Amino acid sequence: MTILVCLDRDGTINKDDNDFWGSTPDWKQRLIFLPGVIEGIKLLNQISGIEIFIMTNQAGVALVGPEFDELTEERYKETSEYMIELLKIQGAYIRGVFGCPYIDLKYLEKSKKRNKKVNIDYVIDNHPDWKPNIGMIKKAAESLGKTIIDCEIYFIGDRLTDVQTGLNAGGTGILVPESKTRELGDVKKVIELGKTYKNRIYIAKDFLDAAEYIKKIILSRRQ
Repeated sequence: MTILVCLDRDGTINKDDNDFWGSTPDWKQRLIFLPGVIEGIKLLNQISGIEIFIMTNQAGVALVGPEFDELTEERYKETSEYMIELLKIQGAYIRGVFGCPYIDLKYLEKSKKRNKKVNIDYVIDNHPDWKPNIGMIKKAAESLGKTIIDCEIYFIGDRLTDVQTGLNAGGTGILVPESKTRELGDVKKVIELGKTYKNRIYIAKDFLDAAEYIKKIILSRRQ
């Protein structure tokens, strides 16, 4: 069975300072990989049957204003390709990336409260790719000639929605807490969710711990 390991991007792979990475001219210099990421991806690369994809909500593309003029769909794709290439140079391989620039009505209302303007063309409520919906996972599976039923799925991320995406696809959700995770109370929410989804949720110390958790499950099954 194909093993899909899905990775959130901002706040999971790279440091997220709430500055919408890619929105400034110096975006290449602002890319900082979080602890354990390179080692964790390399560890997963060593396990046969694993395919790794990045899956990211890119709400910044939908925002309007001088600070968001550079953050287009093309820029989001450019930043992701740059990230994958840098990881590759260091021996950490990602199969591909999927992103959703569309926002839902909930995000629209949140943006209004923060006095942020939105390009209405990017407002599609319940878009299949907007996490925690599973459209991006389906696309990743299809790119391999599979369906999600054919895959064992793990989703690693720093937000509740990342964990929920993995669960909604019938897989395992792994939370790697960062500053925003704690700020939003997502650790407590994931712990509570774990009462319903026993043995399908894991809260990791860092990205490497998340990768080691996946390795442990897979290898124990293969013995």
